[in-house]
Amino acid sequence: MSDFSVKKTFNMVSKAVAVSSLMLVAGCGPLISFGDDGPADQIFSLDYPVAGDHSSAASVIYVAEPLMSGGLSGTQVSVVLDDNQRTSLMGVRWNANTTDMVRDYLVRGLSAQSGALMLGEGALDVKAGCRLGVKVWDYEYVPGNSISDDRVDVEIELILVRYIDNALLGQPTFAASEAVSGSDGVDVVDGFNRAMASISRDAGDWIGQNREACQL
Repeated sequence: MSDFSVKKTFNMVSKAVAVSSLMLVAGCGPLISFGDDGPADQIFSLDYPVAGDHSSAASVIYVAEPLMSGGLSGTQVSVVLDDNQRTSLMGVRWNANTTDMVRDYLVRGLSAQSGALMLGEGALDVKAGCRLGVKVWDYEYVPGNSISDDRVDVEIELILVRYIDNALLGQPTFAASEAVSGSDGVDVVDGFNRAMASISRDAGDWIGQNREACQL
């Protein structure tokens, strides 16, 4: 069976039980746990948006490699516990580094939403009108006191700079918090997909409002 169930005892985490010894009990099948040696990991990718065709767009924006807040880079799913404790979700991991996933998602999502041509890795030699810096502050699973309180938090700051004069065109932060409806790894990743889709829509609208400043 592939059902996952999660039993959280977070009050004990801050007192007597080390994070590495926490185990979440499942009725059957493999476990999602914090620090337990379990079966082979489930490996997930994000559900990337369909890329827009903006090859002839007048506005070209280079998306820089994201800067990740401490502990968020890598293939592990970051988890926030009580008292600012951090760990990773055992039994679930990404198929690529979160840095690459966030960048790829933004390139596709912002391009489709904004009408500008967004360029990512491999485009350093292409002439662009602006550079989009990316800082990821939150990208994590946040368990609650009950499964119904579980959520995914994503917070991304964007810094749009025009190349010709180094003018700062804006530095907004976009955040999304999405409820996780169950304890399966699929449910957790679905929360990340919904959060990224929400941020991509809002950020894409903002890019669209500023794209004329990035025309070549």
